[in-house]
Amino acid sequence: MSHRDSTWTDQTLTAPHAVADKAARVRRMFAAIASSYDLNNRLHSLGRDQAWRRAAVRHAQLRPGEHVVDVACGTGDLSLAFSSAGAGGVTGIDFTSEMLVIADAKRSALQHAAPRYLGGDAMHLPVASACADVVSIAFGIRNIAD
Repeated sequence: MSHRDSTWTDQTLTAPHAVADKAARVRRMFAAIASSYDLNNRLHSLGRDQAWRRAAVRHAQLRPGEHVVDVACGTGDLSLAFSSAGAGGVTGIDFTSEMLVIADAKRSALQHAAPRYLGGDAMHLPVASACADVVSIAFGIRNIAD
């Protein structure tokens, strides 16, 4: 891919939130890196990303049986952490289908109640109002257009 055709350029990276088509660019970028996303998280954070997710679950003070909606769930690691912590149900939502394919593959290996995954935009969630006891968004908050 040439620099001219890339999703982000030096010019658009100076003010990424001001780019009119930010959502489309974010979607293309995550579709392109989905298969290496988890490895990149582990390497760039020196493994701390996993500890941050565990801390997020602890800080949510989840009670047994509560329902969680995990927005911008990516490959599902935070959704899985909530599920492992005893949530009554977890719905992971992401607008990049390539990320959800990976999340779904991880779900199939579980011994406990597994999250369900939905395609959807954080700006227009595909769930009913007041359907969750806990709503989370982790690293994805930086990618929301507004």
